[in-house]
Amino acid sequence: MKSQRIAVAGGTGGIGQHVVDGLLEVKEKYSLHIIVLSRSASADLSFAGSSAPVIAVDYSDSTSIEKVLRENQIDTVLSTLSSHDPETFMTIQSNLLTAALNVPSVHRFSPSEYTHDSEALAESIPFLSTKVAIYEPLRKVKAERGSSFEFTSFQTGAFMNYFALGNPKPDGAKALGHLAPFPFVLDLKNRKADIPGDGQRRMVFTAAEDAGKFIAAVTQLDKWEERSIMKSDWLTFNEIVDMAKDLVGPIDVQYNTLEDITARIGGSPPSMANLYLFIYQAIIKGDYEQKRPFNVNDSVDVKPISMKEFLTKWWA
Repeated sequence: MKSQRIAVAGGTGGIGQHVVDGLLEVKEKYSLHIIVLSRSASADLSFAGSSAPVIAVDYSDSTSIEKVLRENQIDTVLSTLSSHDPETFMTIQSNLLTAALNVPSVHRFSPSEYTHDSEALAESIPFLSTKVAIYEPLRKVKAERGSSFEFTSFQTGAFMNYFALGNPKPDGAKALGHLAPFPFVLDLKNRKADIPGDGQRRMVFTAAEDAGKFIAAVTQLDKWEERSIMKSDWLTFNEIVDMAKDLVGPIDVQYNTLEDITARIGGSPPSMANLYLFIYQAIIKGDYEQKRPFNVNDSVDVKPISMKEFLTKWWA
C-alpha cells in the first residue's frame, strides 16, 4: 500500500517545505503525483528538477479541502500544519482529517508531529498538547477500517539546523533551510551555550533536509507503523559543545538546574517566546529520553548527516 498521490498540507514553508523537497527529489523515480495545500495560491514549488502545484484551500471548511483531495485522487495526506494559536491548529488539522476520511482514495494520513513524541511531552510542554488531540480519532478510524487505513507520526527529535543560527558565512542563512529561527541551547556566533541540566542526557537530532528524505522514503514502504522515528544523530549536549569548541574556540557554557529554568519561566504562561524553556524542563526531567528504536533508519536507505559533519559544514 505504497503512496503514489500525495498531498502535503502546509508545505510552503518550515518543515513542510523540506517534506515537499524530499518528495520532489524522488518524484520521477517513483512516478509520484504531489500537490501542496496552502491557505493561499502561489507559484509551483520546485526542487531537484521536479515541481508540485500549490493549491489554495480553506482550512476552516473541510469541504474545501475534500474537493481538492477528490479531484487529485489523493491516497496519502501529510499534515505539516502549524499555528501559534492552539485552538486554530487543532481545528484546521481536525478539518484536514475529516476531509481526508471522506475521500475514498485516501488510505494514509500523517498528523503534524515533527518533534520527539508529543504524547510523552504534552504534560511538560503544554503547547504540544495541541498535537495530541488528533491521535484519538486516528486510532478510532484505524480500529474501524483495519488494514485499509494507516497513519504514522513522524518523530524527528530536535532539528540540528538551529545550531547554525547566526552563521556569518555568505550563505549562512541557508543553514536553517526553510525553518524559522529558533534560538536553542547553542549560540555559536557568540560562543555561548545555555544547557538544560548537566548536559549528559542523550538527545535525538535530525537535519530538516534529512527529515524530508526520510519521510519521502517512508511513503514508499508497504506498511506504516504508528510511529516513524528517525535521527541524523543521537548524542549529548556536552559532546556537541566539545565538537563546536574545535571549530569556533572557547565557549561560555551555562548549566541550568530544573529550579533555574522554573525561575526563568516565572509566572509567564506558555507561549512561543518561552517554549524553549519548557523544552529545557522536559529535557532535564528525562522526557526526551529515546525509548523506542529508530525504525525509519532501520527501514529506508537514507544516509543522514552527522552532527559533526553539520557543524563543520557551517562553522569550520
